[in-house]
Amino acid sequence: MAKEIKPVDSSGADKTLVALFLKMSPEERLQANDNAVRTILELRNAYQQQKREKSRPERDT
Repeated sequence: MAKEIKPVDSSGADKTLVALFLKMSPEERLQANDNAVRTILELRNAYQQQKREKSRPERDT
């Protein structure tokens, strides 16, 4: 896989990502944030569900 090079300044900020968000309206930025939060919660819940299922003893049916 080719390594992707991002323009990063000395603070570690990705300038292209900053520029992308500056081009968005406040509503679009809030929507992007809401989508990210929703994705994080879905991943966390799926991980927790997987852990619960692995810890359950299996039953014979």
